[in-house]
Amino acid sequence: MTIASLPPLLPEIRRDLGLSATVGGLLTTVPVLCFGLLALVGPRMARARAIEWLLVGCMATVAVAAALRGVDGVLTVFAGSLFIGIAIGLGQTLLPILLRSAHAPRTGALTAGFSMSLTLGGTIAGGVAVPLAHLFSGSWHASLAFWALPALLALVVWVARARISTSRLEAPAPQPLRGEPLAWRVAAYFGCQSIGFYAGLAWLPTILQSHGYSAASAGWLQALASLVSALPALLVPLVATRVAHQRGLLAAVVSMAAAGVIGLLSDPSVAPLWMVMIGLGQGGALGLGLILPVLRGREPHHVASLTAMSFSLGYVIAAAGPWLLAAVHDLTGGWSAALGALLGLTLLQLVPGIGATAPRVVGAPSAKAGVP
Repeated sequence: MTIASLPPLLPEIRRDLGLSATVGGLLTTVPVLCFGLLALVGPRMARARAIEWLLVGCMATVAVAAALRGVDGVLTVFAGSLFIGIAIGLGQTLLPILLRSAHAPRTGALTAGFSMSLTLGGTIAGGVAVPLAHLFSGSWHASLAFWALPALLALVVWVARARISTSRLEAPAPQPLRGEPLAWRVAAYFGCQSIGFYAGLAWLPTILQSHGYSAASAGWLQALASLVSALPALLVPLVATRVAHQRGLLAAVVSMAAAGVIGLLSDPSVAPLWMVMIGLGQGGALGLGLILPVLRGREPHHVASLTAMSFSLGYVIAAAGPWLLAAVHDLTGGWSAALGALLGLTLLQLVPGIGATAPRVVGAPSAKAGVP
């Protein structure tokens, strides 16, 4: 929510703070970069501390950082985005470890729920960001700070959970996966699906506004894309755990997202249709990206290491997405070339995805990957 709440407000933020598109894109790039840089820390912390209490700390940090973005000034907005990125980067690395360690029989279903919650959060945040600003007398600061409230609610939930029981990653640190080609493919796929997702998240509302849609309408169209993405984000992990390989799913989600981007390029007057297609494709790609480390890891500690590698490399790659589209816009003076770049990023998923969806597991190249 805290990430998706910013893009619909970005034109106004840039105008008030005097930011170029390239610098403004850093408000989305910085948190995503943190996701990657902090991913390798999660498994180490999960061995030393209770995962539930670590998640409590993450939620507390998100709440404080979201409130910080409500304070006027360039520094506070960037600082809030930085700490949000740090907290979410740790949290989303720890959660899959918790699911596989403490709830192994239900990993597929719980990962599906995790994936769906990400998209539903984006739906709510993207849809109400501009109306919230209007409610608060046009203050985008207050709209951004509002998201400290759901973070506080999540904090209370995790405190209650941590007081009941705690879990740690009870396994020795696995050997580094640098020599595992399959691990690199899984990580690269996560990066390729994430770079397109975050590039679109950052700039599609602005692109829609450049085609005559109001800021509120652009926000609701982003919310529509996020809403429809919840279904494939839920279903793809469930289906992926029940098939020998996931190449058919890969082809379906990439084709759907690519068709939506092509539609925006050719006829933006029917943007609702194209945003639905983009949402379906990106939601499915996200679900596939989240479940692949679980499917390709033989044991919980393999899953932990593979998840950390995927998030680390993947989010470092993804961080370039918002900046890349902004740079293309600044160089060309328009958004058509930026949409062309988004199309290329979408199709790029196929390159590592074909190998990442093969029925193998890390540490046993010839084994068939089954239901975790």
